[in-house]
Amino acid sequence: MKKFALLLGVLMLGACDDTATKHNLQTISSPPPPENSNNPHDLKALADELSQDSQDIDTTPIKPITTPDGKVQIDWTYIDTKEPKADLTTYNYPIALDSQAVKNYAAAYNITDKQAQHSIVIGMAAPEALGKVLDQLQGKYLGHQLTDGAKMSLVIHTTFDVVGETHDYVFADTFGKGLVIPVVISPRSP
Repeated sequence: MKKFALLLGVLMLGACDDTATKHNLQTISSPPPPENSNNPHDLKALADELSQDSQDIDTTPIKPITTPDGKVQIDWTYIDTKEPKADLTTYNYPIALDSQAVKNYAAAYNITDKQAQHSIVIGMAAPEALGKVLDQLQGKYLGHQLTDGAKMSLVIHTTFDVVGETHDYVFADTFGKGLVIPVVISPRSP
């Protein structure tokens, strides 16, 4: 059977029209476009454009707060989005309430379909919050987890010299916009 499949593959390759190959070879040997054209493959022009764009970016490092006892505390002013909290009674979730994923999650955690729908969307949007917090935990981050079930939260495990606290993060990105996830900073015991 394997020999038959191999033979069939060889015959199919041999039967291919080589017009595309001839066209591609001609394209390779054709002269490059003039320098003043908008050539998407002009790497120098792309590099020049990127360096101009990067001049507009604020490169000031985001720094956490240092408490009097020398611990690191997240400065939530850099993280908060100023996005208003969504009205959950009218929120248009990007995942259908009657989807199989929602039903499976609800059954697995013994919660309602509505709670499962909310938790799934929160879990999928969580990297937005995680990335912002990690910017302030240079060398202090140990890991993270999402708690499952109806009351999902993002738990960020840190070294012992970080202030433990909980903060409600409101998502700003389109996926999950206005929804809230509690972010729990959980330092390891010394």
